[in-house]
Amino acid sequence: MVWIHPVLQFVATLIGLYATYFGWIRFQSSHMGRKLVFPWKAHVKWGTVALAVWAAGSLLGLAVARLAWSNMFLTGAHAWVGLLMVPLCAVGYFTGQRMDVVKKRRKLLPLVHGVNNLLLVVLALWQLWTGIIVVRDYLL
Repeated sequence: MVWIHPVLQFVATLIGLYATYFGWIRFQSSHMGRKLVFPWKAHVKWGTVALAVWAAGSLLGLAVARLAWSNMFLTGAHAWVGLLMVPLCAVGYFTGQRMDVVKKRRKLLPLVHGVNNLLLVVLALWQLWTGIIVVRDYLL
């Protein structure tokens, strides 16, 4: 049962990187003058999946740590950053959902959405690195 969290989060990070690639296409077409087709539906679909799995996986990680080690924050910064990712996932989801449902030209909301989700990807990659240390120290 302890392995479900790292496997789930690894898969979510791969999906998040895939959605980020689509966001990069959008950024290039909107801000760099490149003529690219933005795969909107794929970005929304995979971005939503990544955000949902990251948030659920973060909470699952805390629960697994509580059950396995009787201490949710035994892993220190790894646990705290995972907990921080949950509200950032909510921001990413709700800003993206708003843009998907109410389509119009915007400046601030796409910026908030993009910066928030780019921060999430960076944190997820950092979590991957610290997660490897947690696996080495606590599971192997």
